[in-house]
This record gives sequence, C-alpha cells and structure tokens, in this order.
Amino acid sequence: KLRPRMMDSREEVALLPRRGKSTSLVTMGMAVLVAGGIIACTLGSNVLGSAFTTSRASNAMVTDIQPRSFIATNKDLARDVSVRSRQRKYEIREHYREPIKMGMMGTKAGMTTYYDEEGIAHPVTVIALEPGNVVAQVKTKESDGYDAVQLAYKECRERTIPWPERQHLRKHGGIKAMKHLKEFKISDVSSFEAGQQLKAEELFTVGDLVDVSGTTSGKGFQGSVRRWGMKRGPMTHGSKSHRQHGSIGSSATPSRVLKGLKMAGRMGNERKTIKKLPVMLISDEDNYIAVRGSIPGKKGTIVEIRPTKLVGTHV
Repeated sequence: KLRPRMMDSREEVALLPRRGKSTSLVTMGMAVLVAGGIIACTLGSNVLGSAFTTSRASNAMVTDIQPRSFIATNKDLARDVSVRSRQRKYEIREHYREPIKMGMMGTKAGMTTYYDEEGIAHPVTVIALEPGNVVAQVKTKESDGYDAVQLAYKECRERTIPWPERQHLRKHGGIKAMKHLKEFKISDVSSFEAGQQLKAEELFTVGDLVDVSGTTSGKGFQGSVRRWGMKRGPMTHGSKSHRQHGSIGSSATPSRVLKGLKMAGRMGNERKTIKKLPVMLISDEDNYIAVRGSIPGKKGTIVEIRPTKLVGTHV
C-alpha cells in the first residue's frame, strides 16, 4: 500500500469519486422490501410473490452497478495514489504553473474619470512613472539564496542619499543616484541585468490585473467612532457620552483590559495592498499607467505595481 506524502510545488490534487455502491439505490431497494412485506400482510400470498420479485429485480439492479474508475489520460503526468480518507480518494499529478512576472514602481498622481468606447465611465487612478525603474542588482539562489531583482527609482542628488547606497549604485551598473530601492521576487531572473531600463508596455498590457502596494494616508490620533466605526451615544436627554468609547471591560473578572481591544489611537500610515485592479491605460511615451479603482496613499505616494498572483496558477 502507498502511504500519503507531501505534494511538491508543481503538483495539484484532483478529487475522485469514492468507489462503491450507490447509497441512494441501496436505500431504494430496502424501501421496496419493506413495502412488499406490508402488502403481503394485507393482500395475500399472490401479492407477496410479486413484491419479492420486484425486490429481487431492485437488488439485481444495484448489484449490476459497477464503481466508476479513473483512467489516466497521460501516464507520465498522472498516477493513482491511495490516501486514507472517509470521503475521497486522491490522484496526484504534475501541473505546470506560470512563473511570477516582474513589476515596477510609480508615483500616485491622482484620480480621474475615463470613458471607454461604449461611453461607460470608469474611476481610474493615474500612476506616474518618474525617471527610474532601473535594475540595480540581480540576486540569484547561488549568490544570495533566492531569486530577486532590485529596482532603483526616482532620481535625486547624490548628497541626499547615504554613501553606502551611493557606492552600491555605482558598483552595479554605474546607475545615477536614486531615492528608492525595492526588491521584486520573481521566478526567472535570467532576462535581467544591472543597469537595464524597464518599460511599462513591456511588462503590462491593457486588461491585465495588477496588485498595487503603498502606504496609506496618515489621519493622526482619532477616536473610536472614526477609527473603528463604533456607534455614538445619544445626543439629547442629558446624555454626556456622545462620542466616548464606553466600557472597556469587567470590574471583578478578569479585572483588566483584554489585549486587542479596539480603542482610540493613531489611524492610517500603514502599508496596504489593493489587489486585482485592471489596467485601463498605459503609455511609455507619456510615462503613466492608469488602473481602475483607488490605491493607497495620497498624491506623491510611492507605490509598487505587481502582476496579480493567482493561487493555483503561479508558482
């Protein structure tokens, strides 16, 4: 007997029906037997014989049903593996997954309305592509333990960045001083080299789904009504608890404030990712990408644009 084992990253599990007799047909046969006994007690032996004949036919029908077996279409990619389970048997087979593609960085320019060819209005966010998006370093499993591409973005004066970072950019491709460095972990780094300039139209096309990550706008210290959407107290009849938090715990048990209680505090200024935004417009000539929907941050926020990683599709 084969024992269950852990699946590799390039394998998927397909559910197969449990092999055995149909439960519904067996139940029908039992019901026919009970009905035959009742009819025999009331009508006589002739009806009894006919009822047992019907029950034999039902049992024969149930017995003739054969369990459906799975036939592998490709023996090299599919193979039966028995796994101990009450409900299902599994079949493990090889499955090709698409590699994770490269992304780029941009600057949030603002939102506007875009009308397509059918006249439908779409709320879009325009992401400006400032000078940058240059490959600063290519990391591999042999040298660094993982595959990644480091991007440099937004040109600046040399004296505004630390000396080690300035020397790092000079060492890898002699790149100009850039304000931001960001790594993108991808599956294949063989097509990238230090000093390479990335183009938006080479990485994305209209209709692609992208994930946009950035830092949200800071709101400062806010109360629980705005921060967590809590309900306020009565505004009239002598109430003096309008937008206060209220009770924060019991007195005797547990005699303390439980951890994780939602209270007033600093709001915003967090890293967020908005997923599956469709690309509506793209232009290398005008240096911008327009995506449908909103993205984190305010005007001027640095964001990262990555192709959406779909579970079960990408490695």
